[in-house]
Amino acid sequence: MDERSKTGVPGLDELLNGGLPRGGTYSILGYAGSGKTILSLAFIYNGAVKYDEPGIYILVEEDKERLLSNMKDFGWDLEGLEKEKKITILPYIRCLMGDVEASFETELMSADPSRVERLREFLTVDTLYKQIKEAVEELDAKRVVIDSMTMITLLTDNQVSGRLQVMWLIEKLRKLDVTTVVTLEEGISCWKDIPFLCDGMIYMMLKEREGIFERGLVIEKMRGTSHDTGMRPIKIRTPEGIVVYPDELIFKRGSSKD
Repeated sequence: MDERSKTGVPGLDELLNGGLPRGGTYSILGYAGSGKTILSLAFIYNGAVKYDEPGIYILVEEDKERLLSNMKDFGWDLEGLEKEKKITILPYIRCLMGDVEASFETELMSADPSRVERLREFLTVDTLYKQIKEAVEELDAKRVVIDSMTMITLLTDNQVSGRLQVMWLIEKLRKLDVTTVVTLEEGISCWKDIPFLCDGMIYMMLKEREGIFERGLVIEKMRGTSHDTGMRPIKIRTPEGIVVYPDELIFKRGSSKD
């Protein structure tokens, strides 16, 4: 088996010297709208379609039906891949909490301590790991995505406890012999230690220039391999999902992204 888990994202594997080192855990960090979900889902989708590597996508907050519908815009038939047992999408919070009309943030930020404790009771890293392990064994999965880890860490009692739980989860996932990607929301302090616990980190940017928002990414850390360190422009487009331009620098005047 190849020692790399290729992302299949045009331009990205070139920056990663062939792909993510197999069996590691990697974080994708960025603000809302920067492309974290699309990039992480592309890792699962391309693994199943291009490389015959089944994958598990843990959907911590977003509605599954909405995700499936949105990805059809790229021509990604996620429902079909699920039926073919090539991917599994697990709506983690929704399936544990049942029919909850309030959003996760509303539940979490509620002034009612009992509601927060109810979430903490259900949403533990031990519960998460058991779900992942069962799904990996059933599908013989080679890839796992947790989108997002931020919401899991928000439920820990304190920073020390959160760090220990994440360390435990990362070590457990390594023993499953899968390549794992976790997304993290920029601007929330609870995740600060997670990138240091992971084997690599990709930072995604969304910046405004002359009235136009531009996206980019930089590989800030990647253990066990050489990698590019430039801030590279990206574009969200059909059917690739995300395209990276490895020979260009982000926000440079005159750059061509078409």
